[in-house]
Amino acid sequence: MLGLETKSRSVARVTPPLASLGHTAALVGVMLAVAITGTLLQHSGVPPASPATGASSVATRIGARYLPLLLVNGLLVLYVARLFRPKNVLSQLLGRGFSGPADALVDLLYASLTFALIVAIEALSRPLFAGRNAAVSALLPSTEAERLTWVLVASMVGFCEEVVYRGYLQVQFSAFTRSALFGTVLQAALFGLAHLEQGAGAALKIAVYGLVLGALARRRGSLLPAIACHIGIDLASGLLR
Repeated sequence: MLGLETKSRSVARVTPPLASLGHTAALVGVMLAVAITGTLLQHSGVPPASPATGASSVATRIGARYLPLLLVNGLLVLYVARLFRPKNVLSQLLGRGFSGPADALVDLLYASLTFALIVAIEALSRPLFAGRNAAVSALLPSTEAERLTWVLVASMVGFCEEVVYRGYLQVQFSAFTRSALFGTVLQAALFGLAHLEQGAGAALKIAVYGLVLGALARRRGSLLPAIACHIGIDLASGLLR
């Protein structure tokens, strides 16, 4: 679905919402509350945790940093796809599947081009937002065990965030505003705000990435290319730094 129901690639209209306004408002309210709380805690002057060195410290870090992240993202997908509704709508949120190998290759090409665009934006904007980001640094892996765990984290977070933002929220905002464009912009803005603890500059960049991924989802009528791109970006951010 993705906020659009298409008879062809070039003709599209806004689809009806997948859930009530209250269902969406509750989710947005929780997201904003978590973003504000995380930002306040990040800027409260609490010193960052020391890097993990021993095996027990690494295990503790993995449990403290990554397991809650996996749990929260899983619960968000459960909420948007199943809770307070008569049936699971995950397949609707994901959009169309592959009609054949050629279609899969086209989706992969779109995902690759979008990946390259986001990497270029990141490289060009880096001089504007120089400096070590404590929130990001605390999350990125630094040991082999953490890198292995990061593969799972990046894959699940990439999948879940696309389902929640480019799937559910883009559909809902598009339906409520009667505009696919506004739906894409609003979900991207909320995507940026959800990462505000990383700083205003990072939140702005992430909102731009949300716009790019939202446009990709609309263009392809599927979340699959955006999911592949998002997972690739997260994997690269953790494994190549």
